[in-house]
Amino acid sequence: MRRAAWLGLALGLLVACARALSPAAAGAQGHGEKPSLRTSALKINVDDMEKALSFYTGKLGFEVADRAEHPRRVVLKTDDRVKLILCKVGRLQKAGPSDTQVGLTLQVNDLDEAIRRMKAAGVEFAESERRKEGVGYAISVRDPFGRRISLMHQTVVKVEPFREPRLYNFGFLVPDMEAARDFYSNRLGFVVRSEKYLPLDLPLGHADKTFGFMLHYRPGVRPIKSEYPRAEPFYTVVFEAEDLRQSLAALKGLGVENITRKPSEGGRAGAVVFEDPFGNVSEIVQADK
Repeated sequence: MRRAAWLGLALGLLVACARALSPAAAGAQGHGEKPSLRTSALKINVDDMEKALSFYTGKLGFEVADRAEHPRRVVLKTDDRVKLILCKVGRLQKAGPSDTQVGLTLQVNDLDEAIRRMKAAGVEFAESERRKEGVGYAISVRDPFGRRISLMHQTVVKVEPFREPRLYNFGFLVPDMEAARDFYSNRLGFVVRSEKYLPLDLPLGHADKTFGFMLHYRPGVRPIKSEYPRAEPFYTVVFEAEDLRQSLAALKGLGVENITRKPSEGGRAGAVVFEDPFGNVSEIVQADK
């Protein structure tokens, strides 16, 4: 082999080794290419749309933003970019109090007034007394399907009056915070916004620093065996991706298990459905161009 060819081969090997030893390459080898995801919506799965509308609009006070796909799907109005969607399903997999699941928190202006109003409307309460939280006071109610919803009155900062209820946050109740952090941050790419609420709570966000969702460690919570697609969970977190095909490939490369592809519906491309390590089911949809 000529000297120039040997030099070319040696240079190529050096470049390849440098790339393999770089921190970025080491991370890619450890977890593979990450999907670029943003939180898009929270699906509130119900098996009776009229009962759901009676509760969420008639008792909680939400307005309807879009009912073009009623009775299969109704979008509730929020002042947040994340959509709340009532979604009619054939069967619900109801979560017990000790099961991992998604938790939803709505914000109210005055908790005492909200309690009086909802008691008068016949709303079922999951707690007899309000509880103290780090940012204010809260109490939980139940919807007609048995899911628990937290109502939060934020008192640590002054909040200008708003039309309630308002989406405060949502997140996953998990039995292992480190495993949840590894999955949602190290693997899926969501950014840790603050560690000051650990070991119980961890807010995750997007690369642009905007809020995404919460991880909540709660002692006694246990993983569940998902019944999807025979049954849908109480809630489904919907993420969006700039390139759905790339995200599907990335999930497989990351070793994410139980991935399925939903058929197209209503003119929308079929979502990618996957499970976290505890049995929580989420979806990824193609972002609007």
